Order: sequence, then C-alpha cells, then structure tokens
Amino acid sequence: MNSPLSVAVPWSLSHYLPLNGFHPLYRALFEAKPEWVRLAAWDSIELSHRLRGDQRFQHEMMAEVQRDMEAKRRCATRIEQDYFAHFWAPNLSLTRLLPGDIEFHHTAPFPSLERPFVFHCESFAPIFFPFAHQGTGSLVATDDLRSHYKAIFEHPLCLGISSHLPQTLGDISRFFGSSLIDERLFSSRIGMHVDASVSRPVTKGPLDAPLFLFINSANQNRGNFFLRGGHLALRYWQALFPEPGAGRLIMRCARPIDALLADNGVDLDWLRRHERRSIIWIEDYLSADDLDALMRTAHVFLLPSASLHSVSIMQAMNAGAVPVVTDTLGTDRYVADDVDGIVLKGVYASNWHRDEKTGVMIDRYQRNPALDDSLVQQLLSRLGELLANPDRYASVQAAARAKAAEGFSGQAFSENFWSQVQQRYQALPTSARSAIAPRRQWQEISYCLLEQSDWARVFTSPPQPVARLHTGLGQVTELGGCFIALPGNCAVDLHDWSPLAEYVDSAAPPLIFAADIKGLGGRYLGCPTSEQGGSLRRRLVSYVAECLMPYPAVYTRAARVLKVLRRVHRAVNRYLPARVARARSAVATLSADIELVIQGLKGLNIIRCGHLFYAVPQGAGEFSQARAEAGKYSLCLSGTSLKDVLRKVEALPDQGPEDIELVEQDVQGFNIIRYGRMFYAIPMNDGTFDIARVQSGQYRSLFSGETVLAVRQAIHGDVS
Repeated sequence: MNSPLSVAVPWSLSHYLPLNGFHPLYRALFEAKPEWVRLAAWDSIELSHRLRGDQRFQHEMMAEVQRDMEAKRRCATRIEQDYFAHFWAPNLSLTRLLPGDIEFHHTAPFPSLERPFVFHCESFAPIFFPFAHQGTGSLVATDDLRSHYKAIFEHPLCLGISSHLPQTLGDISRFFGSSLIDERLFSSRIGMHVDASVSRPVTKGPLDAPLFLFINSANQNRGNFFLRGGHLALRYWQALFPEPGAGRLIMRCARPIDALLADNGVDLDWLRRHERRSIIWIEDYLSADDLDALMRTAHVFLLPSASLHSVSIMQAMNAGAVPVVTDTLGTDRYVADDVDGIVLKGVYASNWHRDEKTGVMIDRYQRNPALDDSLVQQLLSRLGELLANPDRYASVQAAARAKAAEGFSGQAFSENFWSQVQQRYQALPTSARSAIAPRRQWQEISYCLLEQSDWARVFTSPPQPVARLHTGLGQVTELGGCFIALPGNCAVDLHDWSPLAEYVDSAAPPLIFAADIKGLGGRYLGCPTSEQGGSLRRRLVSYVAECLMPYPAVYTRAARVLKVLRRVHRAVNRYLPARVARARSAVATLSADIELVIQGLKGLNIIRCGHLFYAVPQGAGEFSQARAEAGKYSLCLSGTSLKDVLRKVEALPDQGPEDIELVEQDVQGFNIIRYGRMFYAIPMNDGTFDIARVQSGQYRSLFSGETVLAVRQAIHGDVS
C-alpha cells in the first residue's frame, strides 16, 4: 500500500494561460490517479466568491501578496525581473498557499521553491517561456538562461524533471551539462484520458466519399492555422477535387483572411466554389465530446504541421481517423509510418538544426514554398494509394486504434508517473522534509479548491480565453472551466484573468466568475460600456497578430513592443482611477439583485443576493438580506458561493433529541440552544425548543446563527 501523497497543482493561475493551463495532455494523471494521490488546485469561481464575500480572507490574502511583492523587488538580474514579472507576485502567493506535500509543474517551471516540486514537459524550448518560443530558430541570452534555470533545476527541492520524449531529456542534459540535473531526469509514459465513448463502435462511410478532418490547436487560435498546415490541407483538397465531389473536408478552425490564404498558395476562386459544399468551416469552439464525434466519422486526420501536436494525434488514433502527420521532432513517439498512420517527409530536415553553441535541437518556422509543394505532392501520392486499397486502409486504422488503447493508456501513464514521483519524494531525507517551512493555511482555503468532479470541467474547457457572448454592455468569456462576465469592450491583459487582479491593480476590470452562463445571473447584460475604441483596438491587434504569425521572429518583437505599450497604458490608468471606480460601482449595484437558485432542499430555499448565497426556510416569505444578517430567520445558512452553502446544508443533522443542547439561559430574556451545528435563541416563556416550531415560525421571536457569539450579538442588537 503506497503512502498518501498530496500534490499542489497551480495550473489555474494566470501565468499558466500561455502554457494552456490544465492541458489535456495531462488529464489522465487527474482522472485516472491512484487512490493514494490527492490533488489540490484553485477553483477560480470559489476563490472569486470568497474574496468578494469575506473581508478577513481578502485582507489575509493581500498580506501574502505584499510579502511576495517585497521578494520580487530583491531580484538581482534582468532575467529574474522578467521571470517574476510573468510569474506575478499574486500567483507566487497562490502557489505557496495551495495545500500539498509537493508541487507539480508542466511545460515551463514556476515553483515557489518552498517545498519539493516535480516538472514534466514535452518539448525543450518552451521550458524557457517567456524568454524562448518554438520556431524562433535560436535561444537568446543563452548564458543567462542557463544560469537562471540551472538554479531552479539544481535546487534541493527539485525532485525530478520528466518527459515522454527521449529527445527532450537529451537536450536538457546537453544544455545544462550538470550531473545533478542528469540524476533528476526520468522518462515517463504518455497517455490520454478515455471515457465510456471508447467502447462505442467506430463507423465510417464508404472510402469513395472520404471525410477528412483538419483542426488547429486545442484553444482554436486562428494564428496557428498556417503553422498547423491548414493551407496545405486546402491545396491538397484542390488537387484532389478541382470541382466539388463526393468527399468532404471539415476545417475545424477560424478561417484566415483571403489575403493570407492567397499569400500561402490557396486559390481563392476555387475555395469560394467549394466552401459550404465540399469544404465545411467550423469556426466556433467545439466541446471535447463534439470533437470526438467528428473524429469518429472522419476517415483521415490531416496534420501537416510544423510542430508536434500530440493530444490531437492520440485522439484521432483512438477514434479510428488515420493520422497524416509530418516528420517533425517527436512524431516518431506517436506514429509509425505506413503502420498506424502516414508520416510526410521533409519538415525535420528543413526546420530543425543543432545549435552550435548549446548542442540542442532548435527549430525555425519559415515560409518554404518548395517544402509546401513537396508536402502537397506527398499527400496526393500517399493518401491516393491508401484510399484506393480498402483492406490496406482498414489495417492501418486497426493498428492506430490498437496503439491508442495499449500504447497511450491513460491508466498506465498515470500509474507509472505517480509511482515514480512518490519514489522520489520518499527518497528525500527526513531531515530535508522537516526543514521545509510549515505551510501557511487558514480554513477558508479548503473551500476554494477544485473537487474530483471538477476535473472534467476544467480539462474540457478552452485553455485560453474564448469569447462566448457580447451584449454591447458586457461580454462573457469561457476559460479554464469558468464563464467570466466582464464590462463592455474593456481590454484584458494576461493577469487580469486572475480573481486577485482587481484587488491588486486598480486598472484591472472587475470580473464575475461562474461555472456556466446561467450562474452569471445576467450580470453581463448590465456591465457598463467602456470606451468605444476598445473594440477597434482589439480587432486591430488581432489582425496584425494574424498577419505576423507566419513570421515568428517579427511576431515576437512586435509582441514585446505591445507588452511595453500595455504597461504604459496601465500605468496611466492607475492615475486615472475614476473610470474604473465608476465601472466597479455599476457592477456592485447590479450585483445587489436577488435570485432563487434552488427550491426545497431539506426544506430550505437557496437564494443568491449579490455575491452572497443564503439558505432559509421555504415558508419564510420574501427574502430580506437585512433580516438574514440580523439572524431573524428561524434557520439561515450563508456563504460566499453556492458550493459553500450546499456544504452547510448537507451537514445539517437529522432531527433527534441528541442534537439539542441548552447553551445559555436568560440572555436578555432568551435561551440559546444548539441544534446540530446551528444556534437558536428563543424566548424563555415559549416552552421547550422544537425544530418543527422553528421551521414553521411559531416562536414569538427567534434569532439564529452559526456561532453563539453571532446569536448573542443579534439579541443585543435587536433589544438595543
């Protein structure tokens, strides 16, 4: 029997957004985890509610943030300053405060360095985010990067550095040249979470009417269209079907503008004839179930990409869509050419080279018309042969499904990974564990964490912001398992998506978080409209970004300039707080509405009033917040979120004499009685306590509360 291991997972914090937060690559580690692993991650919805509704919690949290702001000021080098600027002091605080024996980080390391941590990644270059990106062709300030990250990975609290790609582990070893880091490298399996749908049969139409599927990245960012090979899919389709035929090409992605398509060799006249006939664009975000359904109907999954997209490949193979990929670095871990898929040649030779200074493999994304032509020709010849031979297609499809079931087992991935992590944690000397500073915690933190039932919600939600609704007065964005209401056309920077942002930065917009649009209570209908230029500015930035995306070096420089300009804009806003104050005031006024959320739960109605939730007896009449705060309901449970109140309702005991205790007598003519976890004050002359009389309102006067002190204060306040 393995001993328990508690793990802090800070992936819902804003600095993880560019890293795709709860990346679907890791879903199996959460939903197929061993029983002895306990995971703790912030629930942005609960955290937001707690910050708004509990002033003491808010003040304590701000005190923690202040501590980390002081630590940031002590950064010695420029790279440390930029690293912590992206990490952001509030996120460092929230990382520290998460309960857990160890921390788990992925893609790029952002540990608190106050307890042991483990790190997993797929590719090498993103480790150095935000200083390095895939496709740029080089690492800048190599010596400074090595020094900064070497200190992180050689730190005594670093338990291990893992990857499922041998090339990545080899590059880490070559780059750092550290025997200590080499000892901490370990290889993992890889696998995907599969629900009951895996048992459903895969049914495809006839091969003479093939269905092809192209998708972009998990967050459906339109800027990834060309890097993922969308233009090659269209050019191949034109060569295959000069005129609309029996086949269909599904493009699950945003459609680029005509100028960019034409610049990348797409015939616009041909495209317009085929759109809505043999080419179908699906530009809205699709749920994981909808995407799985698409893959189950597709014969071929087209991915002529410049870089590896492992989750998409595994999903396609599981769904019986034969993957057609390129020979970019890491592809061989997933697809065996002509066995369980098709691997197109030329991308590795064209885009990848070994850096002379560091010895690691670096890729450069750049326009290469000759390579594009070669890939299109390979698509025609390789797929033509496969689709012309149904038996051969069936064999490749069966091999792909078999590899998905056996080689990409999420259960095996989870058991292998967590076992290795626990072994490394147990190997940590007891003296080293005892030297770790005790965790600062308070009770309210446990109410702000995701529960086991929440993992599916956060892993299947967009990992980066996706617009869902815009009313002109307010907008709704889906992100990381949350629906977020924000005012008008306001610009939102990276860290503004944090529930802590508005308490740290006066220029940050006030956000409302909920698990679904209904949970926002229509507050997006009344959010004040900000300046009209906001929408135009955002569209302009989006257009320029789309134009520059095929040129990574120029795109990176432009992004840095935009980052500086935004910092200047935010600094100016701090000296002009009136607009933000008016917006907050308007949101606060709108939040004072009352909504019946649940009716008749254990004889109680659950009501939302502004940002707070109350549970009161069904027969208590129209809800009054003043009455609730004065303790004048026969039973009143309150909390900062629906989940908070539901916990308290479920904890209410069944009726029985053993649950009743006389606590105090004659408190200004009242007796205070404990019933279960609640306290009640009834007049001394009204006889014995009866919970039925409480719930039916038969006492002449009654006060209730969750503590004796609250009831006593209610009595004194009413008498005075």
